[in-house]
Amino acid sequence: MNAKSLPPTREATLAEAHATVTELTEAIDARPPGRVPGGPGPSPCTMQNTGEGGDAVPAVLTAQRGRGPARTMTVTYIPGQEHSSEETWPSPPDPGDLSRRIARRRADLKLSRAQVAARAGISPRYLEYLERYPARPSVLALRQVAAALRTTPAMLLGAGAQGPARHGCPAAVPVTVKLGQAECWRLIAAGGIGRIGFTTASGPLVMPVNFAVVAGTIVIRTAHGSLIQAHAFDQVAFEVDDLDDALCQGWSVLVSGPAHQVLQPDELRHLREHCAVRPWPSGEHEVYVRIAPTRITGRSVEAQ
Repeated sequence: MNAKSLPPTREATLAEAHATVTELTEAIDARPPGRVPGGPGPSPCTMQNTGEGGDAVPAVLTAQRGRGPARTMTVTYIPGQEHSSEETWPSPPDPGDLSRRIARRRADLKLSRAQVAARAGISPRYLEYLERYPARPSVLALRQVAAALRTTPAMLLGAGAQGPARHGCPAAVPVTVKLGQAECWRLIAAGGIGRIGFTTASGPLVMPVNFAVVAGTIVIRTAHGSLIQAHAFDQVAFEVDDLDDALCQGWSVLVSGPAHQVLQPDELRHLREHCAVRPWPSGEHEVYVRIAPTRITGRSVEAQ
Protein backbone atom coordinates (compact mmCIF):
# COMPACT_ATOMS: atom_id res chain seq x y z
CA MET A 1 0.00 0.00 0.00
CA ASN A 2 1.26 3.44 -0.89
CA ALA A 3 1.92 5.52 2.23
CA LYS A 4 0.67 8.66 0.39
CA SER A 5 -2.79 7.15 0.10
CA LEU A 6 -3.13 6.63 3.85
CA PRO A 7 -5.14 9.00 5.99
CA PRO A 8 -2.96 11.54 7.84
CA THR A 9 -3.65 9.86 11.17
CA ARG A 10 -2.32 6.47 10.06
CA GLU A 11 0.64 8.10 8.30
CA ALA A 12 1.55 9.83 11.55
CA THR A 13 1.16 6.56 13.41
CA LEU A 14 3.57 4.80 11.04
CA ALA A 15 6.13 7.58 11.41
CA GLU A 16 5.84 7.44 15.19
CA ALA A 17 6.17 3.65 15.18
CA HIS A 18 9.27 3.88 12.98
CA ALA A 19 10.81 6.44 15.37
CA THR A 20 10.03 4.21 18.35
CA VAL A 21 11.67 1.14 16.80
CA THR A 22 14.73 3.22 15.86
CA GLU A 23 15.06 4.55 19.40
CA LEU A 24 14.70 1.08 20.94
CA THR A 25 17.31 -0.34 18.56
CA GLU A 26 19.79 2.39 19.49
CA ALA A 27 19.06 1.80 23.18
CA ILE A 28 19.73 -1.93 22.88
CA ASP A 29 22.99 -1.39 20.99
CA ALA A 30 24.42 1.42 23.09
CA ARG A 31 23.02 1.15 26.59
CA PRO A 32 22.68 -1.35 29.44
CA PRO A 33 19.37 -3.24 29.52
CA GLY A 34 16.57 -1.09 30.76
CA ARG A 35 18.04 2.30 29.76
CA VAL A 36 17.82 4.57 26.73
CA PRO A 37 19.73 7.77 25.94
CA GLY A 38 18.23 10.74 27.68
CA GLY A 39 18.29 12.96 30.68
CA PRO A 40 17.77 12.13 34.33
CA GLY A 41 14.70 10.47 35.72
CA PRO A 42 13.02 7.15 35.06
CA SER A 43 13.76 5.66 31.68
CA PRO A 44 10.83 5.32 29.24
CA CYS A 45 12.33 1.99 28.20
CA THR A 46 12.28 -0.98 30.57
CA MET A 47 13.36 -4.60 30.20
CA GLN A 48 11.79 -7.59 31.90
CA ASN A 49 12.84 -11.24 31.60
CA THR A 50 9.92 -13.48 30.69
CA GLY A 51 11.66 -16.83 30.27
CA GLU A 52 12.21 -19.61 32.77
CA GLY A 53 15.69 -20.49 31.50
CA GLY A 54 17.00 -22.66 28.70
CA ASP A 55 19.07 -21.63 25.73
CA ALA A 56 17.00 -18.66 24.67
CA VAL A 57 16.10 -15.92 27.14
CA PRO A 58 13.26 -13.68 25.93
CA ALA A 59 12.79 -10.21 27.28
CA VAL A 60 10.14 -7.56 26.78
CA LEU A 61 11.01 -3.96 26.01
CA THR A 62 8.26 -1.44 26.61
CA ALA A 63 8.51 2.19 25.58
CA GLN A 64 6.13 5.11 25.55
CA ARG A 65 6.62 8.22 23.47
CA GLY A 66 4.74 11.37 24.38
CA ARG A 67 1.03 10.80 24.86
CA GLY A 68 0.86 7.80 22.53
CA PRO A 69 0.14 4.25 23.69
CA ALA A 70 2.92 2.05 25.07
CA ARG A 71 4.61 -0.13 22.46
CA THR A 72 6.05 -3.53 23.29
CA MET A 73 9.01 -5.19 21.59
CA THR A 74 10.19 -8.74 22.37
CA VAL A 75 13.92 -9.52 22.23
CA THR A 76 15.36 -13.05 22.44
CA TYR A 77 18.85 -13.57 23.84
CA ILE A 78 20.94 -16.33 22.21
CA PRO A 79 23.89 -17.64 24.33
CA GLY A 80 27.27 -17.18 22.74
CA GLN A 81 26.34 -13.86 21.16
CA GLU A 82 27.18 -11.68 24.16
CA HIS A 83 29.21 -8.59 23.44
CA SER A 84 31.53 -6.75 25.76
CA SER A 85 30.00 -3.87 27.69
CA GLU A 86 33.22 -2.45 29.08
CA GLU A 87 32.36 1.00 27.79
CA THR A 88 29.11 1.09 29.77
CA TRP A 89 30.69 0.66 33.21
CA PRO A 90 32.07 3.68 35.08
CA SER A 91 35.21 1.91 36.33
CA PRO A 92 37.37 -1.13 35.53
CA PRO A 93 36.44 -4.49 37.10
CA ASP A 94 37.42 -4.89 40.76
CA PRO A 95 35.86 -8.22 41.80
CA GLY A 96 35.55 -9.19 45.44
CA ASP A 97 35.52 -12.72 46.85
CA LEU A 98 31.77 -13.10 46.27
CA SER A 99 32.25 -11.90 42.69
CA ARG A 100 34.93 -14.50 42.02
CA ARG A 101 32.89 -17.33 43.55
CA ILE A 102 29.84 -16.47 41.44
CA ALA A 103 31.89 -16.21 38.24
CA ARG A 104 33.82 -19.39 38.96
CA ARG A 105 30.68 -21.38 39.78
CA ARG A 106 28.99 -20.13 36.62
CA ALA A 107 32.03 -21.13 34.57
CA ASP A 108 32.08 -24.59 36.20
CA LEU A 109 28.46 -25.08 35.17
CA LYS A 110 29.18 -23.72 31.66
CA LEU A 111 26.31 -21.24 31.88
CA SER A 112 26.06 -17.79 30.32
CA ARG A 113 25.17 -14.74 32.37
CA ALA A 114 21.78 -14.59 30.69
CA GLN A 115 21.00 -18.19 31.59
CA VAL A 116 21.91 -17.69 35.24
CA ALA A 117 20.08 -14.38 35.39
CA ALA A 118 16.92 -15.95 33.95
CA ARG A 119 17.06 -18.79 36.45
CA ALA A 120 17.62 -16.37 39.33
CA GLY A 121 14.95 -13.92 38.21
CA ILE A 122 17.38 -11.00 38.01
CA SER A 123 18.67 -8.93 35.12
CA PRO A 124 21.88 -9.99 33.31
CA ARG A 125 23.18 -6.49 33.98
CA TYR A 126 22.88 -6.96 37.75
CA LEU A 127 24.54 -10.37 37.57
CA GLU A 128 27.40 -8.81 35.61
CA TYR A 129 27.69 -6.15 38.33
CA LEU A 130 27.92 -8.89 41.00
CA GLU A 131 30.75 -10.52 39.06
CA ARG A 132 32.65 -7.28 38.43
CA TYR A 133 32.55 -5.41 41.74
CA PRO A 134 32.41 -6.07 45.50
CA ALA A 135 28.69 -6.16 46.27
CA ARG A 136 26.29 -6.75 49.14
CA PRO A 137 23.20 -8.28 47.53
CA SER A 138 20.02 -8.69 49.52
CA VAL A 139 19.34 -12.01 51.22
CA LEU A 140 16.67 -12.78 48.65
CA ALA A 141 18.92 -11.95 45.69
CA LEU A 142 21.75 -14.06 47.11
CA ARG A 143 19.40 -17.02 47.58
CA GLN A 144 18.15 -16.69 44.03
CA VAL A 145 21.66 -16.56 42.57
CA ALA A 146 22.78 -19.51 44.71
CA ALA A 147 19.78 -21.58 43.58
CA ALA A 148 20.49 -20.70 39.95
CA LEU A 149 24.09 -21.87 40.43
CA ARG A 150 23.01 -25.05 42.25
CA THR A 151 24.81 -24.12 45.44
CA THR A 152 24.05 -22.38 48.72
CA PRO A 153 24.41 -18.76 49.87
CA ALA A 154 26.85 -19.94 52.53
CA MET A 155 29.17 -21.44 49.91
CA LEU A 156 29.07 -18.28 47.82
CA LEU A 157 29.99 -16.31 50.93
CA GLY A 158 32.93 -18.62 51.67
CA ALA A 159 31.50 -20.72 54.49
CA GLY A 160 33.69 -23.71 55.21
CA ALA A 161 36.67 -22.05 53.55
CA GLN A 162 38.94 -23.34 56.32
CA GLY A 163 37.73 -26.91 55.90
CA PRO A 164 39.66 -29.60 54.02
CA ALA A 165 39.78 -28.92 50.28
CA ARG A 166 37.24 -31.10 48.48
CA HIS A 167 38.90 -31.05 45.09
CA GLY A 168 41.73 -29.42 43.22
CA CYS A 169 41.65 -26.90 40.40
CA PRO A 170 42.83 -28.90 37.39
CA ALA A 171 41.83 -26.16 34.95
CA ALA A 172 43.79 -23.47 36.77
CA VAL A 173 47.51 -22.85 37.04
CA PRO A 174 48.48 -22.42 40.71
CA VAL A 175 50.92 -19.67 41.59
CA THR A 176 52.89 -19.92 44.83
CA VAL A 177 54.36 -16.83 46.47
CA LYS A 178 56.72 -16.82 49.44
CA LEU A 179 55.63 -14.46 52.20
CA GLY A 180 57.98 -12.22 54.12
CA GLN A 181 58.05 -12.14 57.91
CA ALA A 182 56.10 -8.88 58.10
CA GLU A 183 53.32 -10.30 55.93
CA CYS A 184 53.28 -13.51 57.99
CA TRP A 185 52.81 -11.56 61.20
CA ARG A 186 50.11 -9.44 59.61
CA LEU A 187 48.14 -12.51 58.57
CA ILE A 188 48.16 -14.15 62.00
CA ALA A 189 47.97 -10.99 64.13
CA ALA A 190 44.23 -11.28 64.72
CA GLY A 191 44.60 -14.70 66.34
CA GLY A 192 42.06 -17.46 65.88
CA ILE A 193 42.67 -21.16 65.35
CA GLY A 194 46.05 -22.73 64.67
CA ARG A 195 47.78 -26.09 65.07
CA ILE A 196 50.57 -26.87 67.48
CA GLY A 197 52.90 -29.75 66.70
CA PHE A 198 55.40 -31.52 68.94
CA THR A 199 57.06 -34.90 69.33
CA THR A 200 55.65 -37.44 71.79
CA ALA A 201 56.83 -40.88 72.84
CA SER A 202 54.56 -42.38 70.18
CA GLY A 203 55.63 -39.98 67.43
CA PRO A 204 54.80 -36.49 66.12
CA LEU A 205 51.43 -35.06 67.16
CA VAL A 206 49.48 -32.07 65.85
CA MET A 207 46.56 -30.51 67.75
CA PRO A 208 44.20 -27.62 66.92
CA VAL A 209 44.18 -24.78 69.45
CA ASN A 210 42.89 -21.25 69.90
CA PHE A 211 45.69 -18.70 69.98
CA ALA A 212 46.51 -15.03 70.30
CA VAL A 213 49.56 -13.00 69.28
CA VAL A 214 51.13 -11.06 72.17
CA ALA A 215 54.35 -9.08 71.88
CA GLY A 216 55.72 -11.16 69.02
CA THR A 217 54.88 -14.50 70.63
CA ILE A 218 52.13 -17.08 70.20
CA VAL A 219 50.00 -17.59 73.32
CA ILE A 220 47.68 -20.54 73.89
CA ARG A 221 45.73 -21.77 76.91
CA THR A 222 45.33 -25.34 78.05
CA ALA A 223 44.23 -27.36 81.05
CA HIS A 224 46.33 -28.73 83.89
CA GLY A 225 47.49 -32.23 83.08
CA SER A 226 46.90 -31.87 79.35
CA LEU A 227 49.20 -33.24 76.68
CA ILE A 228 50.11 -29.70 75.64
CA GLN A 229 51.19 -28.84 79.19
CA ALA A 230 53.32 -31.98 79.25
CA HIS A 231 55.24 -30.60 76.25
CA ALA A 232 55.10 -26.95 77.29
CA PHE A 233 58.91 -26.71 77.41
CA ASP A 234 59.61 -28.50 74.13
CA GLN A 235 60.67 -27.27 70.73
CA VAL A 236 57.41 -26.97 68.85
CA ALA A 237 55.94 -26.01 65.50
CA PHE A 238 52.83 -23.89 65.07
CA GLU A 239 50.82 -23.50 61.85
CA VAL A 240 47.99 -21.18 60.79
CA ASP A 241 46.24 -21.16 57.42
CA ASP A 242 43.26 -19.79 55.58
CA LEU A 243 41.99 -21.75 52.57
CA ASP A 244 39.20 -21.05 50.10
CA ASP A 245 38.33 -24.10 48.06
CA ALA A 246 35.86 -22.20 45.85
CA LEU A 247 38.54 -19.75 44.73
CA CYS A 248 41.42 -22.26 44.85
CA GLN A 249 43.50 -19.87 46.88
CA GLY A 250 44.85 -19.51 50.40
CA TRP A 251 47.86 -18.96 52.59
CA SER A 252 49.72 -20.71 55.39
CA VAL A 253 52.19 -19.52 58.01
CA LEU A 254 54.57 -21.83 59.89
CA VAL A 255 56.23 -20.83 63.16
CA SER A 256 58.90 -22.83 64.97
CA GLY A 257 60.63 -22.19 68.28
CA PRO A 258 60.79 -23.13 71.96
CA ALA A 259 57.65 -23.14 74.08
CA HIS A 260 57.44 -22.41 77.79
CA GLN A 261 54.71 -22.43 80.36
CA VAL A 262 54.11 -18.98 81.83
CA LEU A 263 54.88 -19.20 85.57
CA GLN A 264 56.03 -15.70 86.51
CA PRO A 265 53.15 -14.08 88.50
CA ASP A 266 53.25 -10.65 86.86
CA GLU A 267 53.39 -12.07 83.35
CA LEU A 268 50.64 -14.54 84.17
CA ARG A 269 48.42 -11.80 85.59
CA HIS A 270 49.02 -9.62 82.53
CA LEU A 271 48.00 -12.42 80.16
CA ARG A 272 44.88 -13.21 82.17
CA GLU A 273 43.82 -9.57 82.03
CA HIS A 274 44.79 -8.62 78.50
CA CYS A 275 45.22 -11.75 76.37
CA ALA A 276 42.04 -12.39 74.38
CA VAL A 277 42.45 -16.12 73.81
CA ARG A 278 39.40 -18.20 74.72
CA PRO A 279 39.55 -21.95 74.08
CA TRP A 280 36.45 -23.48 72.57
CA PRO A 281 36.41 -26.67 74.69
CA SER A 282 34.61 -26.37 78.00
CA GLY A 283 36.38 -26.64 81.33
CA GLU A 284 39.24 -24.82 83.02
CA HIS A 285 42.15 -23.64 80.90
CA GLU A 286 44.39 -21.85 83.36
CA VAL A 287 47.72 -22.95 81.90
CA TYR A 288 49.26 -20.34 79.57
CA VAL A 289 51.89 -21.47 77.08
CA ARG A 290 53.96 -19.08 74.98
CA ILE A 291 55.88 -19.90 71.83
CA ALA A 292 58.87 -17.66 71.09
CA PRO A 293 59.41 -17.92 67.30
CA THR A 294 62.95 -18.44 66.09
CA ARG A 295 61.72 -18.92 62.53
CA ILE A 296 58.58 -17.84 60.72
CA THR A 297 57.82 -18.59 57.07
CA GLY A 298 54.76 -18.53 54.91
CA ARG A 299 53.42 -18.85 51.42
CA SER A 300 50.28 -18.03 49.48
CA VAL A 301 48.75 -19.98 46.62
CA GLU A 302 46.33 -18.55 44.08
CA ALA A 303 44.88 -20.06 40.94
CA GLN A 304 45.38 -17.87 37.87
